Amino acid sequence: MKKTYIAMINPSSELSPEQLFNEILNLDANVTVKCTCFGAMIEGEENEVSKALDYIRKKYPYDVFIKLRGYPINDKRVCRAYRGGGPRPGFYQLDVEYRLLPLISDALKSLDIKAEEKEKARSEAKPIRVKELKSIIEEVLGDESSN
Repeated sequence: MKKTYIAMINPSSELSPEQLFNEILNLDANVTVKCTCFGAMIEGEENEVSKALDYIRKKYPYDVFIKLRGYPINDKRVCRAYRGGGPRPGFYQLDVEYRLLPLISDALKSLDIKAEEKEKARSEAKPIRVKELKSIIEEVLGDESSN
């Protein structure tokens, strides 16, 4: 079954829509790609599209955000030429989402930094000796019995 996805580039990214478009074209995936002002649209069979999406997600985890599009590329129902002009349906929602991408990107980066710090702390943690553990337990139990 054919699927169409929108790949939106974070406006604070150094990546351009043309660069993303060219990278997707150079992949070994049988997909149709359309370059847009905010990124690219990718269309094709699910297994082929997933190759492109996996590549994008791994290479640009904080710069490109992907969502499913409701209409195929070049669908006349959303084409301004056939509808008599004006913004396409969903444009204002897309614009709002586009403006939020830098905030989402920063939040994801901070989550990854915290996860890295926890992992580093775990790897640097030294095992405690049995005698030390017993003394800590006795100290805690001794404090509780005195209360």
